[in-house]
Amino acid sequence: MADIVIVGVGNPYRCDDAAGWAVIEGLSGKVDNSIKLLKLRGDIAEILDLFTQYETVYLVDACLMKEGSWKRLDLLDTEITDENPVTSTHGFSVSEAVALAKALEQLPKKLILYAISGTAFQIGDKLTPSAAKSVKAVTDAILQEEDIRACMNRVS
Repeated sequence: MADIVIVGVGNPYRCDDAAGWAVIEGLSGKVDNSIKLLKLRGDIAEILDLFTQYETVYLVDACLMKEGSWKRLDLLDTEITDENPVTSTHGFSVSEAVALAKALEQLPKKLILYAISGTAFQIGDKLTPSAAKSVKAVTDAILQEEDIRACMNRVS
């Protein structure tokens, strides 16, 4: 089992839905080769497969929440409920994917979601200014994650 994967989930041709991919692009060249960077379109089977291949999984996805915001959620400790309505823009919800992985006993040791607020999901290849600002903040936050820094320092 490999250590760390950071997954940008989204669609590069649906405006803010490209936020996850934009974070991966922002991390490219800034993280060591021992940290896997992936761009996925949100297929639940691909994501569940990653849960069994990596001990630590970071998901970055555009979600429907307050404009201009982003959240870091530890999905092993935080249940996404109606009171905490971070909703993916894809056909599955993050809570459904985590619930299925839990039922199948296939959760990674660490599972973090960086949810970026999106407001424009029509066809287009430009992020809104608020989503672009959040992409930069999330990229910086991921680079400050303790295990990411430790991995980078281990290789240096």
